Amino acid sequence: MSVDAAEKRRIGPRRVAAVVVLAAAVAVGVWWFAVRGGTSHPSAAPAGVTAATVQSLTTLAESLSSPVYWAGPEAGVTYELNQATTGRIYVRYLPSGVAIGSPDAYLTVGTYADPKAYDVTLGLAGQAGSVKVPVSNGGIAFYEHSRPTNVYIAFPGSDYQVEVFDPVAGQAAQLVRAGKINRVGAAPQPVAGGTGVEAVSPAGLAKAAAALGHPIFWAGPERKSTYELTTNASGWVYVRYLPPGVAVGVAKPYLTIATYPVKNAFASTTSASKQPSSVTIPIGGGGVAFYAKARPSNVYLAFPGVDEQVEVFDPSAKLARHTVAAGRIQQVS
Repeated sequence: MSVDAAEKRRIGPRRVAAVVVLAAAVAVGVWWFAVRGGTSHPSAAPAGVTAATVQSLTTLAESLSSPVYWAGPEAGVTYELNQATTGRIYVRYLPSGVAIGSPDAYLTVGTYADPKAYDVTLGLAGQAGSVKVPVSNGGIAFYEHSRPTNVYIAFPGSDYQVEVFDPVAGQAAQLVRAGKINRVGAAPQPVAGGTGVEAVSPAGLAKAAAALGHPIFWAGPERKSTYELTTNASGWVYVRYLPPGVAVGVAKPYLTIATYPVKNAFASTTSASKQPSSVTIPIGGGGVAFYAKARPSNVYLAFPGVDEQVEVFDPSAKLARHTVAAGRIQQVS
């Protein structure tokens, strides 16, 4: 989950010529004022870059003859919209207090028109050095092994390629796997390879852990909450805490504990926690926990001898950190 500083601001569509990928011909769109290796940035956002709301993004999507993709609603952020003169559309997620046009790297979803988007993306996904990511609705998604911060997606019959960038390596792929990337105004995507979403009891969580053959983490029992369980073909598990009266599967953010089977999870998470963009949180059990400054609502944990990484999400970044610091994250027993 290390961040490649030289690459972290690059975002743009990926193309192939015939069957061969020509490195010199790859179309690389650079974040509007960031040049690879450059250090100069303007003091204000360029023309065409504005703050947006869920409603204004929806209105834009309805007014255009093309889709606009994003990562869904997220509390405590500013949505930054960039409509480039090339027709590309970028939606960036800025943490509270970050100004529009900030030169720093944050979660960004780009939408690129391409009449051969699916064939192009399918061809690239099959090349050496590409890592496929499960995605729903017959889509294809991948990232380049050397650039795990950027995931490219396309769907059959669509003339658009989608790029998901997050400065924390692996986070973009997690968003794609979790079905978070979708057209503005559309219903959330189902989890790729999912077995369905269901309400379970603590005993049901323990049964699921036994069936999967690896631990499931949660935040412990919480009175009056409904425990929503989601799993996918990769063995990823999500336990979401729904308030009373909230239906399973609702497209709203609530406290969620994710368990990801990862070899050497403790070593890789410890390494990521030492990045300049990371903030550590002291926890017990000899574990390590941190969040990226760009996404304070998502905290990552790992423990010695356990091949699972845990992600704690809360729409309130303060509550996400408190849940971890208070020692609530534990294995289902």
